[in-house]
Amino acid sequence: MTSPPHIFFVGTDTAVGKTALVCELLARACSRGVRALPYKPAQSRDDGVSSDGDRLLAAASLSGLTLDRLVGYDFSIPIAPGMVEDAQRFVADSTADTQPLERCRSQLDAAVSSLRPEIVFIEGAGGLWVPMPGGTWQPQWIRALSTAVVIVGRAGLGTINHTLCTIDALRSLGIEPVGFYLSETEPPDRSCASNAQVIVAARGTTYLGTLPHLRPSERCLLTPLLQACAPSVRC
Repeated sequence: MTSPPHIFFVGTDTAVGKTALVCELLARACSRGVRALPYKPAQSRDDGVSSDGDRLLAAASLSGLTLDRLVGYDFSIPIAPGMVEDAQRFVADSTADTQPLERCRSQLDAAVSSLRPEIVFIEGAGGLWVPMPGGTWQPQWIRALSTAVVIVGRAGLGTINHTLCTIDALRSLGIEPVGFYLSETEPPDRSCASNAQVIVAARGTTYLGTLPHLRPSERCLLTPLLQACAPSVRC
């Protein structure tokens, strides 16, 4: 079996709408008969609150998928996963432990082998430079788990700076994002009319679409992503 595309969704910050966007893509894939597997390497949340993993599981509607196969690490304090696990690793002169990353890679490989998806959506934690389990940083996880990277930014004032900084940071690491989405986490402000065009003009990165605020999208946000990352997947 050929390994399917593994697309990593990285935010320009926390609470920019990554989960809502990935859930939309999963629902679209399901409705079109595309087997899409979500994966969340690490999540942190208030104890007792519905998690990103719960939302991804519901949106995927993939037979055989369970929460323990979808989520690598689940922390009950809503700060960066690595900081919950051991904040001292990031302030002390210590060697990072890649065992948590390897564990997640094995978990994801097993899910892919068993469930045989056509495409994999990996939702990152917060923005790009997020402390992760084992004293690692999220770019290490992006390199290890994905074949393509997509940026998700908040549609609204400030997103030009945040998105360009994320594009530049990825490129400085030798990682070229295949494109970016914007997500209207609040009703659109006046900047939303031109933000995407400015970002494209400034960096040449492909605009994949905007997830509207509390209303259905007028365009299929899945199609441009498949064209960019998985042209062999038909829907």
